[in-house]
This record gives sequence, C-alpha cells and structure tokens, in this order.
Amino acid sequence: MGRWDHLVDRKPQELKDYVLDEVADRIAAELRVWPPALDEWLDDSARRRFRSAIERPSAPGLPTLRVACEMARRELLRDYDSIDRFWRSGAHRELLPDEVEETTAHFVTQYLVDAALAFQELAQGKFARRELLGLLEKVEDRLLHGNRFRL
Repeated sequence: MGRWDHLVDRKPQELKDYVLDEVADRIAAELRVWPPALDEWLDDSARRRFRSAIERPSAPGLPTLRVACEMARRELLRDYDSIDRFWRSGAHRELLPDEVEETTAHFVTQYLVDAALAFQELAQGKFARRELLGLLEKVEDRLLHGNRFRL
C-alpha cells in the first residue's frame, strides 16, 4: 500500500466545504469544553448578563444546545419575527425549564453567531451568509447528532 492510496477511494471535496468542516469541528470542540474561551469576544456587560451560564458546573444538555443552534440559525437568516414569537409564546419553557438553561441558550446562540461572523470577517467575505448557515448546520451535526430543533 502506497503512501497516498487511502486518498484514491475518497470523493473530492470542495475547498470551501473542507474549510467549513474544519471550522465546525473547532466551534463544536470549543462548546464541549465548558465554558468556551471567552476573552476574545465577551465584554464586561455580557459577562454579567451571561454569568449564570458561564459559571454553570457542566456543559449544557442537548435541549439547551438544540434551542441555541436553532436561534443562531434563525438569527443568521434574519428571521427575528420567529425568534421573538418563540420567546414570547413561552414555547421555550418545554425545552428550557429554568433561568440557567434559558440564559445558557442565549449565551450559546450569541457564541455561535459571533463565531460564524468572526470567521466570515477573517475569510474577508469569501463565505456568503448562506454558507455561514451551512457552517451552523455542520456544528449542529457535531453537537446534536441529528437531533435538531426547528421552529
């Protein structure tokens, strides 16, 4: 077996897809280590706002991550009406039973949106907003293993 034989059977992957996979792996890994690195993007007022989420003893559970991923996706879609309707209707209480989980969902949402937009800025606009949606869906795949939540 030659040095590169393992590549022969692999399907070609677009460079952008490869990059998005790598970024999704990194974002998911950052969220698995709780709390994720905060110094780069969290100011003092946000630290106070998200304090209960940051100081929780363990990473959030699947329901909280499901809500956060969907809210981040909706935010990138600029679907603010659906986001507002979800929070105002009280529907979130089925998945987020207490204030810590709700605050954590908001924190993770902000983390995901900021990570996607920071990546877009770093890539100097080479990735469109729809590709950032694909990035968030890849993060969802890694964190939720197909157990997505959709409004």
